[in-house]
Amino acid sequence: MKRSLPLLVKRFGMVVTATITATAISTGPAAAHTDITISSKYAGYFKFHDNGDVFEVCDTVTNGTGALGKLFYRSYMGDWHVTATADDGGDAGCDKFTRDIHSAGQYQMKLYNTTLPNHVLTTSRVFNE
Repeated sequence: MKRSLPLLVKRFGMVVTATITATAISTGPAAAHTDITISSKYAGYFKFHDNGDVFEVCDTVTNGTGALGKLFYRSYMGDWHVTATADDGGDAGCDKFTRDIHSAGQYQMKLYNTTLPNHVLTTSRVFNE
């Protein structure tokens, strides 16, 4: 059976459009579902424990500065803003905080050292629940 070229082009165009639409709908921030750790040789680490939504900042570098972790949040229609911070340094143990991570919006962790609190050392992927 011989098909006309315009009909084949139309069908191919519909398949491509459907594929692009499905990809766009399924693309979003990665769900946490696992722990996330970012670290720097200049500060230490900032870790998200998915079980309990606990964030931990730990200064593991003996350089006279501490580690500063900032948790950023953005609603789907808004701008990024800091929703929680914690720093560690000069004491025993690490500092922790909890934050209820949900699927409405996006989260991102950033690690700094306390000497340069506006200079990002490393950044996590964007995530939510």
